[in-house]
Amino acid sequence: MKSIYLFDVDGTLTPAKGNINIEFAKELHNWMNNKQVYIVSGGSFPRIVNQLGREIVDQTRGVFACMGNAFYKKIKDKDGYSSWNLEYENKFSIQKPALFFSELERYVMNSEYHTKTGRHYEERVGMVNFSIVGRNATKKQRKEYEEYDKVHQERKGIVTKLSKKHPTLDFVIGGAVSIDIFNKGNDKSQVIDRFLKDVWQDYRILFVGDRVEYPGNDYSLAKLLDEHENGKTFGVETWQDTQQLLKTKLFASS
Repeated sequence: MKSIYLFDVDGTLTPAKGNINIEFAKELHNWMNNKQVYIVSGGSFPRIVNQLGREIVDQTRGVFACMGNAFYKKIKDKDGYSSWNLEYENKFSIQKPALFFSELERYVMNSEYHTKTGRHYEERVGMVNFSIVGRNATKKQRKEYEEYDKVHQERKGIVTKLSKKHPTLDFVIGGAVSIDIFNKGNDKSQVIDRFLKDVWQDYRILFVGDRVEYPGNDYSLAKLLDEHENGKTFGVETWQDTQQLLKTKLFASS
């Protein structure tokens, strides 16, 4: 049975918010030859291209950005060059958005974490990305918060509280320092329901991600795949884990 491969980006193909390792990029590019590969990431399309590079992105069949809330499909022109077309995008909707974003800001103010760098939430296509440490944080500051959160489980606590208060929204842990917020159903599992559902009888669908356990932002897709006989999920912690996974028999086949 042929396979379709789905990959997360941060913590799976790259360091969190970082660019792909040069040597791994060469290996991945060669591995992708004649394989059906899709990217499924919480990041925006421009950021994914910046992290992975245009050569790798052009090797994929498509990119599901912003938790699958935007799908970009590759189109080859007559000269053999690739361009990308936005096939669909979802809108994030919530009643009284000003009050909601003020609520997020209160979580920042009330957090006991010592470093807050600003730009604590970012509106993306179909979702919001929220961070206590803030998007202005340096790599060192992000790493420090990541270690803090492993001990204090701050993000998990925030997710639990917000989920109870806003039943029409989903809150999941994304990346190393952030929380992804979106309307119910607009999580990564939608890439199956909206695009790949009809191919399950003929293809094995394999997904690689670093947040496959609840409440991680890969969980919904991982759960859906693992419940199907032709689906399988592989949880990793670093891009090096993915590098080794590609050398296994299951991934070496087409």
